[in-house]
Amino acid sequence: MQQGQRLKEATEGQIVQAGNKIGGPFKIGKPVYQEKRLKLFTEIYQRQKAELEAKEKTPITITLKDGKKLEGKKWVTTPLMIAVGISKKLAENMVAAKVVYDSLFEKNFVDVDHEDQQQQASSLNLKPDYLIWDLSRPLEGDCQLELLSFDDNNGKEVFWHSSSHILGSALEEVYGCHLCIGPAIDGGFFYDCYIGDYKVTQNDYVKIEKAAQDLVTSKQEFQRVVLTKDECLELFGTNPFKRQLITNKIPEGAMTTAYRCGNLIDLCTGPHLPNTSYVKAFQVTKNSAAYWLGKNTNDDLQRVYGVSFPSKRLLDEYVKIQKELALRDHRNVGKKQNLYLFHQLSPGSAFFYPSGAHIYNTLMNFLRRQYYIRGYQEVISPNIFNAQLWKISGHYDKYKENLFFINMGEEGEYGLKPMNCPGHCLMFDMIQHSYRDLPVRFADFGVLHRNEVHGALSGLTRVRRFQQDDAHIFCRMDQIQEEIKSCLEFLSYIYSLFGFEFKLYLSTRPEKFLGTKEVWDNAEYQLEQGLKKFGKHYEVNPGDGAFYGPKIDVKLYDAYKREHQCGTIQLDFNLPERFNLQYRASEDVQEVQKDKEQVHNEQVQVAQEIIDVVRKASHHSDTDNISTPPQHPQQQPAEIPVAEKGTQEQNVKQQKKQKQQKEPQQQQQQQQKQKLPEEIIESGSSQGLSQHELHKVLHEKKYELGYHHLKAGFARPVIVHRAILGSLERMIAVLTEQCGGKWPFWLSPKQLVLCPVSAYYKDVAEKIAARLRLEGYTVSTDESDQTLAKKVRNAQIQYYNFVGVIGEEEVRAGVIDVRDCEKNTRIGKLTIPQLCKFFESLKPPKSNVEVEIHEHDDSHFKLNDELQEKMFLEGDGYSVGKRDFDEFAKIKDIDPALQNLIRWHKYMTHLTKKDEAPEKVQQVEQQQE
Repeated sequence: MQQGQRLKEATEGQIVQAGNKIGGPFKIGKPVYQEKRLKLFTEIYQRQKAELEAKEKTPITITLKDGKKLEGKKWVTTPLMIAVGISKKLAENMVAAKVVYDSLFEKNFVDVDHEDQQQQASSLNLKPDYLIWDLSRPLEGDCQLELLSFDDNNGKEVFWHSSSHILGSALEEVYGCHLCIGPAIDGGFFYDCYIGDYKVTQNDYVKIEKAAQDLVTSKQEFQRVVLTKDECLELFGTNPFKRQLITNKIPEGAMTTAYRCGNLIDLCTGPHLPNTSYVKAFQVTKNSAAYWLGKNTNDDLQRVYGVSFPSKRLLDEYVKIQKELALRDHRNVGKKQNLYLFHQLSPGSAFFYPSGAHIYNTLMNFLRRQYYIRGYQEVISPNIFNAQLWKISGHYDKYKENLFFINMGEEGEYGLKPMNCPGHCLMFDMIQHSYRDLPVRFADFGVLHRNEVHGALSGLTRVRRFQQDDAHIFCRMDQIQEEIKSCLEFLSYIYSLFGFEFKLYLSTRPEKFLGTKEVWDNAEYQLEQGLKKFGKHYEVNPGDGAFYGPKIDVKLYDAYKREHQCGTIQLDFNLPERFNLQYRASEDVQEVQKDKEQVHNEQVQVAQEIIDVVRKASHHSDTDNISTPPQHPQQQPAEIPVAEKGTQEQNVKQQKKQKQQKEPQQQQQQQQKQKLPEEIIESGSSQGLSQHELHKVLHEKKYELGYHHLKAGFARPVIVHRAILGSLERMIAVLTEQCGGKWPFWLSPKQLVLCPVSAYYKDVAEKIAARLRLEGYTVSTDESDQTLAKKVRNAQIQYYNFVGVIGEEEVRAGVIDVRDCEKNTRIGKLTIPQLCKFFESLKPPKSNVEVEIHEHDDSHFKLNDELQEKMFLEGDGYSVGKRDFDEFAKIKDIDPALQNLIRWHKYMTHLTKKDEAPEKVQQVEQQQE
């Protein structure tokens, strides 16, 4: 289910409105507009029904999922008829159908309450597009047919979308309101409505549910009609919100559809259930305020949420789970365990107390260790940047409303970074890289800020200040596959530690994209191959890639099968182009020399431009520093009168003297033109330009918007955006609810509490606690005067992992009596070394990368030890000979970095010198004789 997409479409859309408020005065009452609306709808419905009956009923072939072929009639046979023909019981459990037509004769209709779903075909989108079809709607040609139940995601979406219409009908009956948008979402549905200043409360739930139940009991059909724009405006003439949707989203001459459900008529492309009786259980779950189109300057709306099921049993299970989730709600657990709290003076920013900070830091440190093992380099980048950075990256125009800006006066506009990628682009660019250096993997835990709307803030799941396990991999195109595979293995390992399941979706080229089709096809192929190498099932999500590159969406599922969007892997061609990122791709001497000359010329040109800027700014006020241009022959000065010749001769002498003084200055200027920008910057004050202004000219020249040419012998890298936990705040919220506050030992802020049986043993307990803290464990002591049983019970209530009892017997034996709080079982009496070894066994299992490294090292060190005492069988003492390899074939399998050759070399050299020594003595004696 595409919750994010639906919600975005429902709140943003492609709407242009003249004024902010369009709802106007409102009074709760009976929906008087229904009678006229129903009359008009009925006329249209009957006319189109007659047109349908008049169409030619030609035979069609319907292929079921199992390959079985059935005969039907075009414009007559419905999926429900097929289901009933197979089994009446089967038909009762089906809610919709998935249809793939050989050829579709129906027009495309404008989806008024959702974004248009136009997509550019991707090279990976090889499967035919399918349609989700109403069970009661006649088929329109030869097709493949699959019946869907509530258990199917598409079936669930149809079921909840139909239920949202039932909710909308109930809201109209109760309030006579103006309905706005009512989509299906993950976990149910909602409907936005305008009721003036009235606020829905929990006291209203009963009457809303009763109105909905009346509609369900009456078994109202969902009737579909096709409408012109004028017919839509006539049908919804009294609803200003629907009128605005119709006016702005339906082009002239285009068509859309609407459905009727009892007295409700709403714009919708469907599909829907055959009738309302399919909904066996319906419940209003919550309500909230909302804004029309999601803008806080627009009308205030009331949003009512609901959920429904095809059986009462499923609703009962849902209610039970919701009660458990309420107990696990991270906001409640965080407050109860003193992990994190929020304050109105800093909305959207969490205050992490020591226990919460321990979890936060432990997650980061664990990832840091994995980074070092996997070849990542942690970096630290600034928190605040000039707004020019976001203009270059493209975020300024697209996400300006979500950035925090600061006016720095003459320095211009600055902003707090909402993501790390632009800053990492600067870091990559400031150091020249060779193709041998790639991939470069930058990891950053920097603090990020996003200006989320106040009403959207929700605990740790939607905040304004956060950190994330952000990494950007700068790599070559031929490295993408391995990097993607490595990222997926990293992600799988981390998620397995917490018991998360996840699904992978390959999102391909959208309708509007950056770059060429060939580059995208290659990138998608690389991602696909990386996914195949990883080996886990994935689905293609056509047209849902980012405009700057294809991506792998990772949907994580917790113990309650709730979906979370945390990790992501994205390819990016956009930022390397915008920031003109390049790496040396060739070692050819001629190309390198050519590139150096080109760079030098570009630097000199920029430097000259800087000087020109200074001169222009001065308006040639300093004539001593500006040479006089040569005069044209026709513009020679007129003859000087005799009376003035004496004075003129003096002027000529003075000019010659000035010219002699100018020549050194002109030579200096000519040399200045040839200086590199760095030298000019160092002497910027002599040119009347500050270092800040010089840097600004240089960098604006370099990072100008537009197409950037590659230098000779250089290539452009590809960026892989990679996050696994995503926002640490959001992940801690997910983990809090996943664990229910019972943290795994390695992550727990309360690993052990020591309980002395009496005050006499408090000092011993504190010394043991200090010793265990030195080993890196979180240990506290309970020095209260309560009984031992009460202390153990308190440890369990406070979610300690273990409790250690210390009494006379334990002190005498030098041990701690350890008990498991969660299982309420006794571990045994352990010495401090034994306890540390036990705790060590509770740490996360090693990743495959760590296991491979250890296995590799262990086997090589073992083999190295076996060969340590061996001597070379041949050779000069400095290299292994053929006989050595023949006898010790395993030598070839040893990593050269771990071979014991150096030790062998020294030994053989010693033997050689020892053998040579007597011979040299003998030679000397012979010479003397």
